[in-house]
Amino acid sequence: MSLDQNQQPELNAAADSTAPPEPSGATGAPMPAGAAEPAARTVDDFQRELDALRDRNLRLLADMRNLQQRSKREREEALRYAEAEFARELLVVLDDLERAMQAASGADAPLSEGMRITHEHFLKLLRTRGIEPIAAVGEPFDPALHEALLQQPSAQFPAGIVAQEVARGYRMHERVIRPARVVVSSGPPA
Repeated sequence: MSLDQNQQPELNAAADSTAPPEPSGATGAPMPAGAAEPAARTVDDFQRELDALRDRNLRLLADMRNLQQRSKREREEALRYAEAEFARELLVVLDDLERAMQAASGADAPLSEGMRITHEHFLKLLRTRGIEPIAAVGEPFDPALHEALLQQPSAQFPAGIVAQEVARGYRMHERVIRPARVVVSSGPPA
């Protein structure tokens, strides 16, 4: 054998070791034909999962914003109606003042005038706080606004209409803080 023939197997072995490796998967094993398709499905699966997580995050963000807005509205409403209980107590004093005015009518003129002025100031103060009287006499009975004490015949008012106001009702902004206590007409006397 010649020197060239002895070197030939070594050259062939060296050439084999420098040849580029065949494509392989993540494990180092050669990838079979058609293996790119499962990898694409995995990417699609990840994309669907990512889309689902984004959707979930957007929904959670929307829920959080809704909760913040609702909490803000509830705080504002609580502040708006915080004075309601105190106002109810003041209304009892106003009722007493109105009864005193009725009892003093025709009596001492300066006393009656002083009570009238005090009454006007009281009502003005209530209005500045959003407290208004509820219309009753001549209005259709509304259980949300009126408390019926009794029902009686009336020649002046048809059935279901408030014929008399026993105690004035009040609302604070849109909320009733005390319903009007009323007598409701049952229609003309028989």
